[in-house]
Amino acid sequence: MNARAQSPGARREGRSGLFWVLVVIALLGVAMLVSRKPSGPPVGSAAREFDLPAVGGEGGRVRLSGLRGSPVLVEVFASWCSACRQAAPMLAEASRAERETPVRFVGISVDQSAETAANVKRSWDIPYTVLFDDGSVASAYGINLLPTFVLIDAEGQVRRVESGVPRASTLEAWLAELGAAKR
Repeated sequence: MNARAQSPGARREGRSGLFWVLVVIALLGVAMLVSRKPSGPPVGSAAREFDLPAVGGEGGRVRLSGLRGSPVLVEVFASWCSACRQAAPMLAEASRAERETPVRFVGISVDQSAETAANVKRSWDIPYTVLFDDGSVASAYGINLLPTFVLIDAEGQVRRVESGVPRASTLEAWLAELGAAKR
């Protein structure tokens, strides 16, 4: 039986069934968005200490507590993350800007090796410190999406957490909130 030969009731039933399928799909989508676990530590919490090795010829280790007194913008990233690669030029530019208050930019690589992290620092032309994480910091910070940005104030409190690539203007607004606007 072709569509023209169907009774009006049969066509209405077909449309009604499609309507309910679309409603169920929409509800599942909303449920997935609502239940999505955020990436990063809770805003307002004390930033957890870390002590990680620096890569790319810098040598040594960096402790978060050693950066106290200045705002710190942490980006957790990986070499295979295309959004992370996309964010790199914007972060490099922001890190080079003269600011009212100095900001420490720190990249934390969750790659498989320190060598891979060093290669990314070099090939993406990252001018700030890059640290290699064996997974312990990403786990402690609750990172489950890349890139994730964590803005920590001078006293060590988490002020902003964002996953994905922020706009440059958004990043600058975050830094201005901490007294680190561009000059």
